[in-house]
Parts: sequence; C-alpha cells; structure tokens
Amino acid sequence: MMKKFKKAAVAAVALATLGTVGLSGCGSSNESSNTGKDGVTNITMWHGFSEADGKTLKKIVDNFNASQKKYHIDAQLQPWSTIGETMVTKVTSGDGPDFVTTGADNGQGWSIDGTFQCVQDFYDDPANGTKDYLPSVTAQTEFKIDGKKQQCAVPMGYAPTTVWYNTDMWKAAGLTENDYPKTWDDLLETAKKLTDPGKKQYGMALADVGWAPFLKGNGTGIYDTKGKITLDSPENKAFLEKMRAFYKAGYSKAGMDDTAARESFESGQSAMVIVGPWEDQAATDKGIKHDLFPVPEGQGSYVYADGKKGSNTGSTGLYWWVTSQVKDEAKKKGIYEFFKYYNNHDNQVMWSLGSAYPPNNKTVTAQELSKRPLIAKVAENTDKSYIGIAGLKGGFGDIAATVDSLTQNTSRTGNDLSTELSKSAKKIQGYLDEYKAED
Repeated sequence: MMKKFKKAAVAAVALATLGTVGLSGCGSSNESSNTGKDGVTNITMWHGFSEADGKTLKKIVDNFNASQKKYHIDAQLQPWSTIGETMVTKVTSGDGPDFVTTGADNGQGWSIDGTFQCVQDFYDDPANGTKDYLPSVTAQTEFKIDGKKQQCAVPMGYAPTTVWYNTDMWKAAGLTENDYPKTWDDLLETAKKLTDPGKKQYGMALADVGWAPFLKGNGTGIYDTKGKITLDSPENKAFLEKMRAFYKAGYSKAGMDDTAARESFESGQSAMVIVGPWEDQAATDKGIKHDLFPVPEGQGSYVYADGKKGSNTGSTGLYWWVTSQVKDEAKKKGIYEFFKYYNNHDNQVMWSLGSAYPPNNKTVTAQELSKRPLIAKVAENTDKSYIGIAGLKGGFGDIAATVDSLTQNTSRTGNDLSTELSKSAKKIQGYLDEYKAED
C-alpha cells in the first residue's frame, strides 16, 4: 500500500551527510524513449560522485557501454541533495532516473512506499555472481515488503569508518602500534596523551554529529531492532556525560561537523579523526603522514540484528536501487547486466583503487589492493560496521536531525542531559509512530 512519507526531507538530510557534492545534470527517462534508432536501450543513472570516485565510476560505465551493443548507461551527476529533494517527484512523473545510488538509511522507506522496486530476482539468478558479495553488506538491504522478506538493492559503495591518526604526532607522544586502543575508553585516554595545549594540538577531532553508532556501541542506541525507543536511558546519559567532560577538558575542539573535523586533522591541528576511507587521499594531499586502526568497541548493551554488541564502527552504505518507473523488461535486464558488471572481481579492484571504497566483492584480495594498502586495512572492518540509523519505514532525516541536536547540545551547551534525552526520545517516538508501516 502506498504511504504518505516526507520523502524529500528524509533523503535530503541523508544524502547531505555523505559529503560528496557534484554538479547537477538533467535527467529524463520516459518509457517511450527506451530504445534509440540503433536498437540500443537507453538507461538513465543518477549518482553524486564528483571527485576521484566519480572519475572511476565514469570509467566503469564507459567500459560497460563499450563492452556490448544492447544497452547504453547515461550516468548523470547530481548533487546528493538534489537526488534527495527531487527523486520522488521525478520518479512519480516518470522523468527520474531508472536507477540511482543512495543510502540504505532511507532506502527501506522508499522501497516500502513504492519509489524503489526490489531486486530479489537479481539475487535469485546465480549467473549474476551475488554469492561473491559480502554478506554483511547485503544484509543491510533485505527488507520485509508486502509481508515478504526480499532483497531491495545491490551494493555500490560501502565504507566503514576507522580512526585515522597522524603518525608523526603518534610517535612524538611515545606511542606505537602496540598502543592501539582496544576500548572506547582507551581511545579517549589516547586522545588525552596526544593533546598538547602548548602546541594548540588536540588529541582527536571528534565531530559532534553522526553519533548513532556511538550511542549503540556505548549505550542503548536510539531504538532497538523492534522499533522500541531506547534513547532515554541511564546508559546513554552516562555516555553523553563522559563525552561532555571530554570536550570540556579540551581533548577535542567542540562545535565541529564532519567537514570541520576533517579539516582539523588535515591541517595538523588534531592527531586523530574518525571518518571513512576517503581520508587516505585527503590526508596525503595535505602532506599529513597517517595510518589507521579500527574504531574501538564500547560496553554498550544495544543488540544489532546479527546479535552483536559494542560496535562503534559506522558506515556510509551506498547501494544501487531500481526505481519504480522501470517497467520495460529490456531496460531492467540492462540495469541488471550493469549491476553484474560493476560488482565483478576486476571492476571492484578498479573501483577500490580509484575511489578508496573497499570492494563489495569478497574475492578481491589485499594483494590486489597493494597500491593502496590502507584501503585494504579499511576493508578488514567491513563486517563489523553498521549503518547508524537503519530499519526505518520513513523519517530518517527527521530522526537524524533530532539525534544531531542532542549530541550538539551535549558538546556545545550545559543543558541538562536528562531533559535533552527525554525531549529527543519523545520527538523520535512521534516520527516512528508517523511512519509506522501498516500491517
């Protein structure tokens, strides 16, 4: 059944957090223009990759188009915010993309309301090579649609966060690889050791937004896997109090978003930062010698869907989604051929080396990524990473904004945390109620 969601707001916030902004293209995918005069089926793709990742994706698309004569992928670069703000209206009118890359954090709601169509038939065909996909990645897009659990997306770019550190600062503090933190509390203590007020050096550049993984790894999370609110708990309050004290003591500069935190690390102001694999190239470009280690686990009681606890490792989970405007079987077959091509072994090696995203294909070896050894190290964390705000029928943007407001108030104000938690929990409960799926 179609449901009335705040889709534009949901996706706009979600996509804006990805941090990659491109140039707007113009897209049209009318069914009447499926096939050109040469018999080639034209297929429109939307994506938001504008830097090295965009160049790598373009190369893969160009190679696919040249590899056969049945299909032509028209890859159109769009700002992530544009994808979020116009997706639903464009698809509804039949003037949107045939397939698109966007996050799993809002993909469930769009699959339920009919903006996206599920792709279980792609997974059912062994010739498509999905047995080589990483199970921890595909598990994020298996949803219950119309009473039936099925796969609704194909992996595109799944990027775990890690702790990146300045190796010169690390060495100057007398630290070695043997000092890699094993727990979240160890990480905070390491940040203290790396803080040098005389040099105006912070131990860690920790953004005060995007804390959904930290609330799960160190507390009770926002809501459990059944949708019950768990935000307003003593465990979460204790974690926020600990982090407020951390900022107040000056071990991280307060008031930073993700961009500011990265800039602090890349300028040499901070010794560590928690971010995705694109930091490798960014730090290299800024002349910062660097390495990485996994985000340490906490003592949180939140239980993930796979039964694990304690993970503070978040992920940017981008996937390929087929829109509901695709009704032509030839076009759908062409999209599936591209999915198969994109995620095959050789193209996943190319994608990882060019974009810094770890491979989606488990047959890719660390040796094949030896030109970028730190990306191979990032890939070791894929199966312990989770999408921060997931399992929603809708309302992702509203819930993410509410959590960000809570954590910003933790680091930037002295507001009573019990009051902040209670207020945030009530707001999120309202969103969950609003977007509750019908039986």
